[in-house]
Amino acid sequence: MTTVLRKTLHPLLVLALAAVAALLLAVVVLPLALGWVPLTVLSGSMEPTVPTGSQVVIAPLEGEDDAAGLSTGDVVTFMPRPDDPTLVTHRIVGVAVDGEGRRSFTTQGDANAAPDAEPVTATQLRGLVKYHVPWAGYAATLLDAEQKRSGIVLVAAALFGYALWQLVGAVRDRARPTDESADESADESTDADRDAERDHGAGGVAEQFPAGEQASPAEAPTEALPLVPAAAGR
Repeated sequence: MTTVLRKTLHPLLVLALAAVAALLLAVVVLPLALGWVPLTVLSGSMEPTVPTGSQVVIAPLEGEDDAAGLSTGDVVTFMPRPDDPTLVTHRIVGVAVDGEGRRSFTTQGDANAAPDAEPVTATQLRGLVKYHVPWAGYAATLLDAEQKRSGIVLVAAALFGYALWQLVGAVRDRARPTDESADESADESTDADRDAERDHGAGGVAEQFPAGEQASPAEAPTEALPLVPAAAGR
């Protein structure tokens, strides 16, 4: 029963745990490990590439040196107005360099028909988008930092427990055929003994002489015949 249950639940558990682990890895673990920043997309200006509710993960950009590595096609996050903390994530569609070597970027949302009205300077840049996870931003907005860390611990514990369960089940499955083989060997031995006894009882006379040898008249077994009175002569 345990083996059947484990085989039935195995694909579902693996799929569910893998999905949750991959999500946490993408939106929590990697950003923390690499110093990247996760942000939630609140509008559809980058659809269909980045759907509304996605979580984008950006690598921070600071100053002209970081801006020098950007090119057309990169997706960046920037602050359009210094007095408004709202961030915008759009694609670079043009790069300009002034006489002093300072760069500015023309940006546009993939879903927008025209580029943004104002160019973006290096000081307005906040980050380069490394990847995004569709619709993960909805879940991220419901959890604070402490809840995300707790989620990581719970998933890690679930993965460890599942691995332990699989290990114990594998050990049990490996031991079970050994016991069954021992029982089968005992049954075969019993059957062989019974066959030997049966052959010994049924072939007693025939087995007295090896194949190809004939019994001598003196040794030949005889069968008692009933005595019949001799007929009187006439």
